[in-house]
Amino acid sequence: MENSIPTTIRPKTSSLIFVLWSIVERDLRILVKSPWILIQRSVFFLIQLFVFAYLVNKLISSSLIGFNYFDFYSVGAVVSTITSIAFIIGADLFEEEELGMLDYLLSLPFGHTLFVVGRSLGGALRGLIYTAPMLLLVSVIDHYFSPIGILTSYLVMFVLATGISGLSITIAMNVRNENRFDVVIATAELVTVRVSTALYPLIYMPGALQPIASVSPVSSTSDILRTIILGSASGPSDILLLVAFVAIFFGLGSAFLFRNLEGGRFE
Repeated sequence: MENSIPTTIRPKTSSLIFVLWSIVERDLRILVKSPWILIQRSVFFLIQLFVFAYLVNKLISSSLIGFNYFDFYSVGAVVSTITSIAFIIGADLFEEEELGMLDYLLSLPFGHTLFVVGRSLGGALRGLIYTAPMLLLVSVIDHYFSPIGILTSYLVMFVLATGISGLSITIAMNVRNENRFDVVIATAELVTVRVSTALYPLIYMPGALQPIASVSPVSSTSDILRTIILGSASGPSDILLLVAFVAIFFGLGSAFLFRNLEGGRFE
C-alpha cells in the first residue's frame, strides 16, 4: 500500500528508533510528493518579508528611533511559517482517517504514544526542511553567520514545530466533522501566530492580548531566535514555556488518540 509503514515492524526485533524512523519517513515521503506547498509558502514568505516588512519599516522608522522592524519581522516570519506548516500534520491525519488509512496505521504493532511522537516528529521535520532556507536567508540579511547559532536556532524551531504538531494532532483527534475541523484548525493557526510576538512587538499589542502573547510558545521561540540572531534579550522562562508546551501536547495527543480508539471512532 502506497505511503504505508512497512508491515515487517515487530517489537521484538525492531528498536524504538527504527519504529519512529518508519513513521517519520512516511511523512517525509509525503512531503516530497507535495512540492506546491513549499513553493506557495516560500513565495508568501518572500512577499511578506520584502514588501510588507520593508514598507512598514519605512513607515515607522521616523517615529521609533533605534527600532528596526524589518529585522524584527524577518526572524518572526520564519517562526510563523514553521508554525503554519506544522499544523498541516493534523490535516494529514484527518484525511487519513477519512480515507480509512488511519485504521491500517493503527493496526501496526506499536503503541499510540509512539504513533503520536512519530507523527509529531515527522510534522516538525517537514516544517524544518521547508523553513531551513528561509532562516539562512534571514541570517544573511541580518548579517549573522555563526554556524553554532544557526544550528541552535534550527533546534529551537524544531522543538516548537514538534509541539505545534502535537496540538494539531490533538485537534484532529477531537473534531469529527470536516467543515468544523477546517474552521478549528485555521482558527488555532491564526491565534497561535497572530497572538504572539512573532510579527508584532508585545508592547504595541492590545492590552487584553499581551498576557496571552507573553506565554505563547511562538513568542518564546521568536524571542529566543532574536536573542541568537539579533542580540535581543530573552530569559530562561522562554525555554521553559516552550518545553512545557511540547510536553503538554504530546500527552494530550496520546490521551485523545487512546480515548478515541477505546471509544470506537476508528472501528
